[in-house]
Amino acid sequence: MRLTDSDKECLKAWGYPEQDMKQIEEEGRISAEKASKLLGREAYLSGLSRSAFHWSASRDIGDSGNTVSFDSSSLFQESGIDLRRKELL
Repeated sequence: MRLTDSDKECLKAWGYPEQDMKQIEEEGRISAEKASKLLGREAYLSGLSRSAFHWSASRDIGDSGNTVSFDSSSLFQESGIDLRRKELL
């Protein structure tokens, strides 16, 4: 998604620096390979495996202040029914 100038001004007001705009425009999605390189293999596998059983997880990228988030919500859907919205009986 391309950010408008207004979007960028809003994000800057929230504290995001100019150098973060490109990643935000890419919707924050990165490949598994890139995540593994950023985190290191063990931290990557730790986040991936936790997400698989707990819906989501995140892991910090060293001392950079940045985080990689894992989303496995699609694993919790069954037959097209989103289990997040299923009412308790």
